[in-house]
Amino acid sequence: MEGPGILVRHPAARWGLLTLLSLLLLSAVPLSGVTSLGTLKEGYTDHVRHPYVVWVGLHRGLQALYTAPLGELREGIPYRQAIDQWLDVPYVYPPGALVLFLPLALVGEWVPMTPQAFGQVCLLYLLVFAHVALYAVLRLLDGQPAGGRWAVGFLCWLVLMRLALYGQYDGAWLVCGVLALAALAKDRPVVALRWLALAALLHYRALVLIAVGVVALWRVVRGRPVRQWPWVTLFGVAAAGFLCVRTFLWMAPLAAQTDAATPSILGEPGTVALVMGLSAAVLALSWRGSDGLVTASVGLGVVLAVIDTRHWWHASALMLVPLSVGVLRAPRWPSAVRLGLVVWAAVLERAVWYGNPLWLFRDLNRFLRLM
Repeated sequence: MEGPGILVRHPAARWGLLTLLSLLLLSAVPLSGVTSLGTLKEGYTDHVRHPYVVWVGLHRGLQALYTAPLGELREGIPYRQAIDQWLDVPYVYPPGALVLFLPLALVGEWVPMTPQAFGQVCLLYLLVFAHVALYAVLRLLDGQPAGGRWAVGFLCWLVLMRLALYGQYDGAWLVCGVLALAALAKDRPVVALRWLALAALLHYRALVLIAVGVVALWRVVRGRPVRQWPWVTLFGVAAAGFLCVRTFLWMAPLAAQTDAATPSILGEPGTVALVMGLSAAVLALSWRGSDGLVTASVGLGVVLAVIDTRHWWHASALMLVPLSVGVLRAPRWPSAVRLGLVVWAAVLERAVWYGNPLWLFRDLNRFLRLM
């Protein structure tokens, strides 16, 4: 008779039930039909733009997607779910994202449906990835002090769900990053390198995981003769890195000429001072016991925050990485350390990207009033 109680007390089952409950509740947003494309707020189109780009790419080729604007490439290519947004920019994501959205691209052309229904399908697809990432984070945090674990988990839920409900696919590369951390925590560095390569192929922002990659690579080769190195994995990682760099260099010159490239925070001394000062405090707080991984991840997050595009609120996903990195070497980290990282991540989202994790509740409240 104690079966259900035991199931709920088991960490994997507990986090699985919470994640499933969140997925079921938030699926009501796209399924409600309140907005034209299923998003939490009207006007967001990335979730339907990616499949369209994939379809155009199937006809024009990979290099064309990165060296010419979508509006030019799409001429003469019919598509059931074609849209008219972001026509002046090239594709600004790594090629792995094209594979991620290939199933949706085929559904959009082969399955007759309204634009609203297609948007709903795409958003549900992204919600699933966001919840897989959330579950992976919660499992990774098992064994941590309760206060810090719940604070990190809650912040990750806020950021991941808002990203997905606005049509962003960051949950896909973040779940790869979290699984890489989990593999490294279990002393499986080869597996970690594979997940990191996949994360890089999905989003250029996976650069924030490079410190994890360096540690994984060191563990792979340390103390082993060269002939025993996992050369297949190493060549695969190198190929993924080359592909990411190559496509970025194709895309960057044209993207820099468009409205998507707006100033970084370097022109605002007050914001720079706040970011640097708070980050220095977090670096000092997180140094002990972290083997330098948290420190390096925080540093990379700060660099990317300084140079990244302003107003791209979804870039705040970068800040989730250092929150989870600390589990690798510090199972008894004080909650104060974890809470300090949470405060740092929240402040940077507000100061750098003009966002607020708690705005998810504001947006949900507005949405419910429209129902």
